[in-house]
Amino acid sequence: MRYTLPFVLALFLFATTPAFSQEQGGLDTDGLDTEPGLRLQVYWIGNQFKNKNARLAVQPGASANVDLTVPGVEVKADAVFQDDQAITEKKDEKITGEYIAEWSGWLKVSETGRYRFEFNTQAKVQLNIGDYAIDPNTVAVALNEGWYPLSLIQIVKEDTDKPIALTWARDSGKHAAIPTKQLLAPRFYFRPTQSGTKELLQKGARPGLGRKLVSVHPGYRLTNIRPNGMEMPVGGLSMLSDGRLVVARFEARSLKAPSPTKEPNGELWLITNPDADDPAEVKGERIAEGMFEPSGVQVIDDVIYVSQRSELSKFVYNESTEQWDKSVVASGWDTNDFHQISAGLPWVPGPTADHPGFFYMSRGAGLGKNQNPPNHGSVWKIDLSKPIGENIEVLTGGHRTPNGLGLNKAGECFVIDNQGGWTPANEINHVQKGHFYGFYQRHNPPKAYGSPFQPEERDGVTGVTKAAIQLPQDEIGNSPTELLLFPDGFGFDGQLALADMRYGGLNRVHLEEINGVWQGCVMRFTQGLEAGPNRIFFGPDGSLYVGGIGGHHAGTWAWHDPNRGKRRTFQGLERLTPTGQSVFEIHHMTATPDGFELHFTQPVSKQTLEEPGAYKLAQWTYKPTNKYGGPKIDRHSLEVAAATASDDGKRVTLRINGLKEGYVVHLKTDPLSTAGRAIWSGEVWYTLNEIPE
Repeated sequence: MRYTLPFVLALFLFATTPAFSQEQGGLDTDGLDTEPGLRLQVYWIGNQFKNKNARLAVQPGASANVDLTVPGVEVKADAVFQDDQAITEKKDEKITGEYIAEWSGWLKVSETGRYRFEFNTQAKVQLNIGDYAIDPNTVAVALNEGWYPLSLIQIVKEDTDKPIALTWARDSGKHAAIPTKQLLAPRFYFRPTQSGTKELLQKGARPGLGRKLVSVHPGYRLTNIRPNGMEMPVGGLSMLSDGRLVVARFEARSLKAPSPTKEPNGELWLITNPDADDPAEVKGERIAEGMFEPSGVQVIDDVIYVSQRSELSKFVYNESTEQWDKSVVASGWDTNDFHQISAGLPWVPGPTADHPGFFYMSRGAGLGKNQNPPNHGSVWKIDLSKPIGENIEVLTGGHRTPNGLGLNKAGECFVIDNQGGWTPANEINHVQKGHFYGFYQRHNPPKAYGSPFQPEERDGVTGVTKAAIQLPQDEIGNSPTELLLFPDGFGFDGQLALADMRYGGLNRVHLEEINGVWQGCVMRFTQGLEAGPNRIFFGPDGSLYVGGIGGHHAGTWAWHDPNRGKRRTFQGLERLTPTGQSVFEIHHMTATPDGFELHFTQPVSKQTLEEPGAYKLAQWTYKPTNKYGGPKIDRHSLEVAAATASDDGKRVTLRINGLKEGYVVHLKTDPLSTAGRAIWSGEVWYTLNEIPE
């Protein structure tokens, strides 16, 4: 039965003053642009409350189904949230049944006094004002004049729980809705969402098994190497032959949609003693400034190359002046959107000994209303033997946010991309000349296509090259940034490290070529860093240098720290040094004609490996649409028909019926090693483009 009277919040806060800046009347919005109202995010959770193992919390960092600004907190009884992003093979999905709704923003209190808040709902609710958590058992809150952070969470289990209305009254006054003009929400240029149901945390889930990792990989030691503790928002990393680390630094917080910044926001630094165990020994020297979004760095024969917004620059040390002289290597392209960043720069040698080689560089697509300039959302090959104006070859099109490239051991180039329109999941794409990868750009007039090689038919399939690896949003990726080959001799020969600025931490990627098509798997590797990684670099001793960056230009570079919640703009420069410690984890997984071969870093007992029930598997695919991201479709479980262990206990061959090409396969297992060690991370995501013949 629905309550006929509203819940009354009942806590009297004595004449203590909240310990935050709003008591002085200031408004701390962390640099975000704002608009009147509150931000509403809705997470659709299906019918998971029926699962006794489910907890009342969405997996950290999950993207909402619905994300918009509303005038206040009110949901009527007949309201149905429409998940516009979710399109299945049958019909649009509507958010019915169970969901979690969260309103957030800032509340302005015009007069000091005691305020009473009322709800009208049966659902579980929690209101937070400033530092105080208020539930339906409290009455009045003593608030000083000023601005307060506000959030309200509603957990809906049944359709009858949907209605909610938040009202307030000062002292003994009459209750009324909070005026929209006294509420502020973050203004986002676009709001990344993800359709489909969200996974709740499961009881018994732990980091690396059903949850994101939270700490540093046990095989590495973490050291902060920011010189003098200064913030280092990193756009690129490389190293000189004398061991000095080259860091392109740019202030991502200066980026605000939709237009590019007018003033330079980048610098070039040299970090001395980056391998020092004592951070106090790390020193920094700025060698260039006045740059625009330097987002790729490569050192060739101690010449520093930097990709910027509208040029590829090089810096050569002049011994007579003791300065780094700059010149332009490539230029001539336009930029009209904050999102059009030039990333890179993997280098490959030329066809002859005297040829200086080639760079791969990517250009991001603009997301605004403007027509993209030519050849954006693409990967370029820059010939260092040719003059400016003749040295750019456009290889691919159809990329949305290609903020990172990498070469595998065979020298093949791969580029990452973020989910978006026609891109239902984050991707790793094999760069193939003349290919289009799915992100259609706006074009006006109709025949003036905004992306190279863009087909006329826009269905997400025709003329689109499928991704080598798909990275399901919020599970194993959210904003992937760079790929880097692990050096030989450190346990992961031939694999790629994958950075992710919003998911945080690093993952490992194993690629293989099946029937002439690249595909493979991804596994968790480490968290525990101080910022979301944007650029990574391996030093000669196997140390992995990690450069983090943060910004709030669209709420999309916000890093989700699994330990401390979201830290929107933190920057970082750290070193992960191998300790030599062996860690029990999944090394990689490869496809076989009738299943997979799963490899571990340490032996497991034959009895454990050959138990079919020790493996939990599911597969699904995606349907590309013009909406942001996309839901999993045709998701179903798989069973292991037979498992055969190797003699050394480090490999098991799984025969699995019902595997489908073009699907993502998720495997989860939780064995103990023969030494009795728990697995560091027991999950792997494999993109099965081709089943081996």
